[in-house]
Amino acid sequence: MMPVLFVFVVGIAVALIRRHFLVAPEERPSGDAPARLLGWAVGLLAEQRQQWGQAMIGELDSLDGRARRWRFALGCVAAAAVMPPWGRAAAALGALMAIAASGGGLVAYTHMHYRLHTDGWTWVGAVILVLLLVGYILGGSVLLRRPGVTGPGLVGGLVVAAAWLAAGGFTFNRWLNSNGLGPSQWLLLLAPIVVGAGGTLWGGSAAVGRRAVRLATVSAALGIYLYGILAVAVVGATGHDPSDGWTTAQIVDDNLGNQAVFYLIALPLMTATIGWAAAAATARLRHRPAATAPAALPAPPGADPALTAALLPVVTASRPAPDDLRSPAGPNPAGVTAARQRRIWYVLVLCAALAAVTFLVLITFLHPR
Repeated sequence: MMPVLFVFVVGIAVALIRRHFLVAPEERPSGDAPARLLGWAVGLLAEQRQQWGQAMIGELDSLDGRARRWRFALGCVAAAAVMPPWGRAAAALGALMAIAASGGGLVAYTHMHYRLHTDGWTWVGAVILVLLLVGYILGGSVLLRRPGVTGPGLVGGLVVAAAWLAAGGFTFNRWLNSNGLGPSQWLLLLAPIVVGAGGTLWGGSAAVGRRAVRLATVSAALGIYLYGILAVAVVGATGHDPSDGWTTAQIVDDNLGNQAVFYLIALPLMTATIGWAAAAATARLRHRPAATAPAALPAPPGADPALTAALLPVVTASRPAPDDLRSPAGPNPAGVTAARQRRIWYVLVLCAALAAVTFLVLITFLHPR
């Protein structure tokens, strides 16, 4: 499991670094970091609160000092993220909050019902779980505000959840006690591809496809986690191999930890990485420029059509470039050098990531079991 998670983490890091290196400096957002962060948060607000957002931007412009600007921007971002959305997005956010709260409540009930051991690490794990669930709710709240994302994102979440249920088993006992994912594990790869490609085609851009994938990841992770915790609470230690010598409390505690690791960490990493790649590939294929045929030359009266067709490539090649494609000063050396340096850094990072993944996979296969 750990090598697989590492591969997906490296894939996400390479994608983010690629976006950073391949964007020209003049195309990056202007302004300091607090202003960019506040502008992003204002874009999440509904139309009824846009005036409040513009007032916050004006207030930030009047502040001096980096620390004061950061405090003000972070406070506004927190307020924008906590504010509930409107309409159908509000109902979807309420459903996500109910699912997350039910999962956390079931964990507490299972812990008390089976009298699991409690120590300092138990409270540390509880804090981490609460932070994960709250992070999913905030992330879902942000994504539900984006136009054109709610529908494909929630439908994609159902597709991803159904794929994981089909691979792991729909019954509680099979979900907890099956050996591996079974013959349907290919669905775990197909579902994110369908969500990423479908969201891109629905929204018309890779940005909408990536956001739909992230919303599908949030909803599927919360739903599958609730299903797994409910299975642990109902099944307990039933179906487990008694030859291991584990007590009921140890089995239940291990199953609780597995649900969090598999479905709040592994599922999101896998779904987001594959879906992101599918959205980018779909957008590139969808917007691939078609080869345009050269315009036909007007043939003089009485000219031979065969001779005109033979001379067309020669005349087309001798045509001067349009004015907007010619630069009297020639290419900008500084811009060419900067672009070349960005690509060199990207290639170096990609090679290092591939080498690390290859090394880890070799160690995994060579390690004695």
